Amino acid sequence: MSPRMTPHHRWLLVLMLTVAASGVAAQPAHTLDPEAVRCYQLRHDDPDAAARLAEQRLAEADLLPPDALVFQACRAISLAIMGDADGARAGVAAVETLLAAHPMPPGFELRALSNAGATLQLAGDVTGALEAYERALRAAAREDAWEAQVSTLVNMALLHGDEFAAYDQAEALFAQAAAINDAHGDRKASLSYNRAINSLRRERLADARVQFQQALDGARASGEEVIARRAEAELVAMSGAQDARAALQRLLDRQRSSGDVSGAARSALLQGRLALEAGDHAGALADAQRAVEMLPESVFGAVRRESLELVAAAEIARGDWQSAYRTSNQVHDEQLQRLRSMQLGNMARVQATLVDEHNLEELLLARQQGAISELQASHQRRQRNLAVAALGLLLLLAVGFVAYQRRITRRLRNLSAQDSLTRLLNRHAAGKRLEAMVPTRVDAGDARLAVFLIDIDHFKAINDRHGHDAGDMALLAVANALTTACGPDGVVARWGGEEFLVGMGGLDASAAGRMAERLRQAIADMRVGGGVGSMTVSIGFAAAPVFPPPGGSVAGVASGHWPDAVVLADRALYAAKRGGRDTWVGLWGRAGTSRPIDEALDDPAAAISSGDLMLSSGRPGLSSVADRRARGNGAPPATT
Repeated sequence: MSPRMTPHHRWLLVLMLTVAASGVAAQPAHTLDPEAVRCYQLRHDDPDAAARLAEQRLAEADLLPPDALVFQACRAISLAIMGDADGARAGVAAVETLLAAHPMPPGFELRALSNAGATLQLAGDVTGALEAYERALRAAAREDAWEAQVSTLVNMALLHGDEFAAYDQAEALFAQAAAINDAHGDRKASLSYNRAINSLRRERLADARVQFQQALDGARASGEEVIARRAEAELVAMSGAQDARAALQRLLDRQRSSGDVSGAARSALLQGRLALEAGDHAGALADAQRAVEMLPESVFGAVRRESLELVAAAEIARGDWQSAYRTSNQVHDEQLQRLRSMQLGNMARVQATLVDEHNLEELLLARQQGAISELQASHQRRQRNLAVAALGLLLLLAVGFVAYQRRITRRLRNLSAQDSLTRLLNRHAAGKRLEAMVPTRVDAGDARLAVFLIDIDHFKAINDRHGHDAGDMALLAVANALTTACGPDGVVARWGGEEFLVGMGGLDASAAGRMAERLRQAIADMRVGGGVGSMTVSIGFAAAPVFPPPGGSVAGVASGHWPDAVVLADRALYAAKRGGRDTWVGLWGRAGTSRPIDEALDDPAAAISSGDLMLSSGRPGLSSVADRRARGNGAPPATT
């Protein structure tokens, strides 16, 4: 059996379970065994004791079916909490068998299915959890149990948001839950809080603020301290107050002392974001790493993913591109492993279904042979025919399933390399393409890989004035224009927010300047709907290798690889922003220089003065480049 579940898992369970244990004991049609109620009370704080109690009672012969159902459900959820995924799934199967074999008192099926969904979700069987929640939702509708309907809809919304990043579908489920809740009573604090988190991920900040306040008020009224502290932390972070980080630290300490480790990790994440916005990159990195350390890798939730992404952002701001690249790879690998686990779970579910159907068929045939001995020969022929047919069916299903798995694998591979909005390459995929495009030698023509960073001017104003839908339209329009301008030989990626990256091979400094002007003009010529109209961009570019060795020698990492070119392009982009926007600036390293690449990255102004970096721009007289104090230590770019 796996080690005992961490406090993070327990609080996840508290927020996820659809019905409290006390509700199980309140059924008028059956007086529940007191030990069953005790089992449910133990499962949070001592799941091992709960599992042992359930096993002891299940071994007794005189146990009534409703009591056996509750003990099986309690054992399954306890094993899931302790990390025994196989035992948890077997427990859910035993619950299903009892539901199929015995009529249950009112409410027992609903609670058993809700518990099964929570168990399978903890065991990593996302598909099985969704199926159980959907069945629980239908049972709740039949029994007119509105609170169970609300809780089940919230669980389904959390799965869509946390596991699939399907935030719009999650919002539709949250809205359905809110409509049912509001028609019967006061809004549940957990509903408001989880919906607010989803609104943040959809970048609906005004909606999120209102929902967090509703969650805080509701939690204080009902005495739900966990939800109250989490909602208060979010509102503090959104307030922008000078003492926000100190207030978050006080909340974090209270969350850790109460065992809400995942809430404490979320507070540390919020501290890190505030630090990054304030330019405290070392503090942001420390806060983000602290949040990651609080969360076990086995539960790869949205908070862990966002914390790792903040680690990468802080490393980039500090100029530590190698660490940022490793962190981005870690995020990608953990997401891919999660998707692979989900695929394996789906495959096991299909295989188990096929085996069960085949076993059932064999059992029916055996009973027919024992009951009707005079038809033995006929039954034998039928058995052979059915076995052949079943084998053929299994082969067809296996072939179809392999084809389906291949299609899903290809789709997952494509999705893992794409930005979800623009369908351009993401950072991870673009980095692999750029790696292959850096020339190992640079001849007399000085043709290299040119890396362009393109940032939309005044993009925040577009979102504020016209809304996020118009901002999305603007991002899509820029992505299409850059792809058309670059043609099939270029690499076009969304680098983050309103920033894009373009990589073009075989360009010298002059051709790179012409390409930068072509990209700038392509955006200036666009017209975007939604009231946006025309837009401009600022562009910075540099070359890789940055300082190629003389005489066509092999260029190694010391010559300045593509991440170093991205750093220089970022400095050039900053200069274009400071120079009035709607222009471009290039920093082109001189071949054969002996200047170490780290010195050029740390102080580009000195490298320009010595002639080791050549400065070019699309606007005459523009010559200011971010110096060491402005950008060398990772200062944030100019506000767009």
